[in-house]
Amino acid sequence: MRPFDQRTTSDRETRLLDVLRRRHGAGDRRPEGGADVIPAFPLKIQIQTTTRCNAACVMCPYDAITSEPGFTHHQMDEALYLEILTQLRGRGIERLSLFLMNEPLLDVRMVAWVSLARQALPGVTLGLFTNGSPLTADLARDLAAAGLDELCISFHGFDPKTYEQVMKGLSYGRARRNVDQVIALHRAGALGALHLQLIAGDLPEIDVSGARADPQLRDYLQLKPFSNELRAAGVRTDASVPVLEPPGHGVCQRPFVKLYILTNGDCVMCNVDWRRTVVLGRVGREPDGQIESIWKGARYRALREAHLSGSFGCHRTCAGCDYPRTVEDL
Repeated sequence: MRPFDQRTTSDRETRLLDVLRRRHGAGDRRPEGGADVIPAFPLKIQIQTTTRCNAACVMCPYDAITSEPGFTHHQMDEALYLEILTQLRGRGIERLSLFLMNEPLLDVRMVAWVSLARQALPGVTLGLFTNGSPLTADLARDLAAAGLDELCISFHGFDPKTYEQVMKGLSYGRARRNVDQVIALHRAGALGALHLQLIAGDLPEIDVSGARADPQLRDYLQLKPFSNELRAAGVRTDASVPVLEPPGHGVCQRPFVKLYILTNGDCVMCNVDWRRTVVLGRVGREPDGQIESIWKGARYRALREAHLSGSFGCHRTCAGCDYPRTVEDL
């Protein structure tokens, strides 16, 4: 498993995946891998507080999806966010990530919402992924003080030409200044126990040799492979974006450990389902809006069974996604 994924995968999740993979390899296709395997509540939650992003990165479907006719931007109501936190209290979740298909720091409420999550879920790891362009030194201090545990900065390119070709719409100079300031704060101990990482795409065009030799960056650098998200989301279908047949997937852990909540409360099957092809339920105060009910519901069970059997049927997003392979060192 890649170092980046090792850090975000708990022992409990590892044991679960080991069991699922053994059963899958032995031809065991019981729904959900057997009721004794699936946790009674998701281990990880990922929340989209706003649909907005300020970049058009070449590996991301965001620009294409949000440019389509009929798309409208939206942000999560605070009442819904508080309801989600209420439902998560005392349920033993391991990680709460306040980003999903967006640039989370464009949401001016983020510091306050991290603080609300910390108060409600004192033992949970709180994380953010940002492209770094809105990340000032003051904002980094405020996020750390609010209780954020992990901050990952996407930085795909270590020269202006590469960076701005990959992360279209962003300025290398601005991003690098922000990164340097935040790393300096972290080295000085001004961000407390916050874990800081600089995430670079594991792509041939991104030369990380300079970053690995840079004493300012090398201790923070992590490589992360990209999955074929553009094809899986139906944005690109050309041969340059690879596709795998279902038997090559193995077992994807996402339907078995994680819940993804959009701004309106809809739960989609994962962060690759940009078109909301499979909505598993909607979080709210109603009985059918309880996270536990959604997690144990018929739609989730059918999705898990499809993953174990390799018979994705209408789950075209899953059928065209290579994420399970990018997690492993293959």
